[in-house]
Amino acid sequence: MQRFYIIAVILFVFFYFTIGFSQFQIQENSPPIVKFVAPKDFSSFSRNSLLPYIIHVSDYEDGNSEYDEINPTEVLLIAKYLKSSSEIKPYLTKESKTNYSSLVEMSRSTCFSCHSAKGKLIGPSFEQIATKYKKNEKAIEFLTEKIIAGGTSIWGDEKMPPHPDLKVDQVQEMVYWILENNSDSDKNYLTGIAGTIKTMEQPGSDHEKSILVLTARYSDHGSNNQLHNSKQGQTTLILKNN
Repeated sequence: MQRFYIIAVILFVFFYFTIGFSQFQIQENSPPIVKFVAPKDFSSFSRNSLLPYIIHVSDYEDGNSEYDEINPTEVLLIAKYLKSSSEIKPYLTKESKTNYSSLVEMSRSTCFSCHSAKGKLIGPSFEQIATKYKKNEKAIEFLTEKIIAGGTSIWGDEKMPPHPDLKVDQVQEMVYWILENNSDSDKNYLTGIAGTIKTMEQPGSDHEKSILVLTARYSDHGSNNQLHNSKQGQTTLILKNN
């Protein structure tokens, strides 16, 4: 009888740890895979024209963009113009250390529904906001309150919708990002898995801004939709002006 109990305990411990480890494996979050369908790497682009792009995202937990399982507004596209190929490596090194968590939060909210980085949409662009408020010491406090409470726009007839679901510290980080990262006229931020980029107009010298670096990024929702273990996937391609 004692031998029977010993065997039963051993089997219980074995199955307990086996099942527990299997559950842990199932909950482990897999990083998303991000790819450019178009344009192709090392292809060319023309100035002052529309450049079509298509991004494919697949994630074990979130799904596949091909089947409309990925929210397009959560797919970020960062476009940066460089003068020459010698600037590519330093730029990518700097980008690898850049924290885009606030931009990810903005893509998951409604920010890009009314605003774009460059050019007015429904509301002012992030570039316009940064230009107007960057030197204002109370800008973060003022804009944070405006975003959460909503109200009449100071930019026109459009009203700013309230965002009561957003936390104060969360909005403050978004506002800080807008003020600090939108003064670069050679860098643009977009969302979507497909669309077009309006390329820069012809500069004064043919050798200026001859390289366009496109980076697509997607941060998943973690395993079991737990954002604390979210992982990011990204891909970069290089285009040269023809």
